[in-house]
Amino acid sequence: MGRLSAKSREELLALLEQLVQRQPDIEPMVELLIELPLALPAQEKNRPGRGKERTVHPSSIESQVASAFYHAGEGWGAASRVAAELDRLCDIGKSFAEAGEWANAQVVYAAIAEETVIHYEGLHDEGQVSWILGVCAAGLVACLNAQSTLPKREQVDAEEREELLTTLFDLWKFGDNYGGIGVDVAGAIAGNATARERKRVEAWLREEMRPGQYSSSTWHNRSVVDFVVKLKQAEHSSEEDVLKEYRHAGLYKELAERFLQLGRTNEALDVAQANLTESRDVTWFAEQLLKLGEGWREQALAFVETRLGEIEPALQGTARDFTGLHTLDTYRRWLSEKYVLYSKAKQALEMECARFQAHPDDGTYRSVRSVAQVPEQSERVWSDLRPRLIQVLEQQGHWGALVSISLDEGEVDQALAALAKMEQQPNTSLSGYGYQSAPGHYHIQVAKAAEERYPDEAIQLYERVVERLIAGRGRENYQQAAGYLTRVKQLYQKQGHQPQWHAYVTNLRNSNKSLRALKEELDTRGL
Repeated sequence: MGRLSAKSREELLALLEQLVQRQPDIEPMVELLIELPLALPAQEKNRPGRGKERTVHPSSIESQVASAFYHAGEGWGAASRVAAELDRLCDIGKSFAEAGEWANAQVVYAAIAEETVIHYEGLHDEGQVSWILGVCAAGLVACLNAQSTLPKREQVDAEEREELLTTLFDLWKFGDNYGGIGVDVAGAIAGNATARERKRVEAWLREEMRPGQYSSSTWHNRSVVDFVVKLKQAEHSSEEDVLKEYRHAGLYKELAERFLQLGRTNEALDVAQANLTESRDVTWFAEQLLKLGEGWREQALAFVETRLGEIEPALQGTARDFTGLHTLDTYRRWLSEKYVLYSKAKQALEMECARFQAHPDDGTYRSVRSVAQVPEQSERVWSDLRPRLIQVLEQQGHWGALVSISLDEGEVDQALAALAKMEQQPNTSLSGYGYQSAPGHYHIQVAKAAEERYPDEAIQLYERVVERLIAGRGRENYQQAAGYLTRVKQLYQKQGHQPQWHAYVTNLRNSNKSLRALKEELDTRGL
């Protein structure tokens, strides 16, 4: 490249002409680069009107973006190739912005953004390109921010300003639909738009509102109203006008939150009691009340208790309403935690017992046990309650839960008995399971716990697991089997039963002579 500096202007033009003839696709890029403010003389930098002057046509940028997408090809690597090329185009916009040529910077950023959105969904890994839209949005926000600092003769005209706001609004919509672009477009528009422009943007936003109370509609409308609120706040609208926006959109959680922020807690509670019914919103609001101090504790608890009382009768006879049952459990679990925290042990135990009855397993059993053993409870509470819980689990055949509970409480004999019951159930047949399956997992747990007091039973359990692992084939299974065989060997030796061990392992090897990988694993461990 150093040799070019020795060429005359005529020679350089001739070289460029030859290059364009050989590579016609680069002509738009050459025309674009010609406009770059690479080394302007002082008088050109200070020339009036440069900030609003457009010398770049959008088509020159659009063709480069389209070319980037075309030449990137397809597949998972295409997005990164596109992003790299678009990043270079964004540098052109940056160069114009740094030179104070805001109109040209706007053209570059807007054209890249608009053309990229068109091609966006055609990519396999479009997330790699979304950050380019964030760069464009930041560049356009900089263009908008700069206008108020420029002399009138340097500001873009009304039509170009309208285009700037429109492009920014489209980028905001894109971010709202695809998870954000990392730029506060709403704040930039609200802070820089004129009163007339804010009214226009507000009208665009109201057209974006979606009907219905579906979660997707609520999420979208929340973003729209938050944008509207920023516009209202920029106009110094009253707080009542802001509250009206949330109420009109049916965003009652946000309305209640706003009342809380204003210290109008009673009004927030009225809104919550009348409108909040989703369990996550109900418990969220109750938590906010608790944060206000002891004076609001009873109201917080009563709010969740009321919602619980409303849903319990509605779920009677609807065992398959899984959403309702989850909501019911959420309220009971939340209340139990708070009752324990606020020394209401009796009420907490009632909640946990109800949770157990609705879904008896080792998890709900442990929750009941935990609450039944808090200091406020009588010592007899748990001793009286435990047999009834165990009986429920036995009657309903929850042997896996009983194995887990027995091991947890150090009752190895009961764990062995529960495991035996589990083996008798058709749906937990031992045939064909691996270590990670439910029966195999329980067998290993019980075997480890039984090693000290019940070594013979532990050996039998390990040997069954080993047989199934070998039957499952594969080196990973053989490695696990060899690990358990090491424990079996140690148990035989501890009891002085070396002959039995040698007989067992010899038979195991003879029965599986064709499994070379198994032999290698056994040899590695000296078995």
